[in-house]
Amino acid sequence: MQARGELFGDRIVILDYREGRRIYEEGFYGKPLGVSKPKSTEEIKTPLELSLIEGLYLLRKGKIAVRYKGNDVDERELEDYAVKRIPRFRDLYRVYEDLKRRGFVVRSGIKFGADFAVYTLGPGVEHAPFVVSVVNADEEMNATELMSYGRVSHSTRKKLILAIINSSSNEIKYIMFKWVKM
Repeated sequence: MQARGELFGDRIVILDYREGRRIYEEGFYGKPLGVSKPKSTEEIKTPLELSLIEGLYLLRKGKIAVRYKGNDVDERELEDYAVKRIPRFRDLYRVYEDLKRRGFVVRSGIKFGADFAVYTLGPGVEHAPFVVSVVNADEEMNATELMSYGRVSHSTRKKLILAIINSSSNEIKYIMFKWVKM
C-alpha cells in the first residue's frame, strides 16, 4: 500500500500519521513533525516530512505516491523539480541510493557539516558512525577543504567518508578517513 505525500517546497509531507509511521518504520525515512528522534514509533502522531531525495527514492520503490497542486507527480517530474531546487541533486541522490542498496540508514548530515549521516542500525538506536560528503571527481579539492571535512567529523567522533563520483562512468568510490592524534 502506498502512502500519499504532498509536495510542499523542498519537502514531501505524508499527512496521515499512520501512513507516515509505517514509512518511518520501514527504514527511518523522514522526520515526524515536532519529534526529533522518536524513541518508539508509537510516539509518531504527526505528519511525516521527507526530503526530496528520500521522496524520490520511496516513489521509485513504489512506497509512496506524490501529489503537487492536486496532480499526481511521476518519478521524472519529481526529479526535474528537485534538480531545480537542490544543487548537486543528481550526485547526492546517486550516493543516497547506493548507500541504501548497501543496507545503510541514510539521513541528512547537515548538522555534522556533511551531506549525509550514515547508520548501520538507525537513529535513536546508535550514534551515526559515519558522515559522508559527496564530491565530484572532476572538481578540484584543496587541502583546506579536506581539513574542514576532517575537523567536523573528528569533533563529532564520526568517520569521514568521501563519496567520489566519476560523472563519465557513473562510478562511485568511497574513501574513509580516520583521524588520529599524534
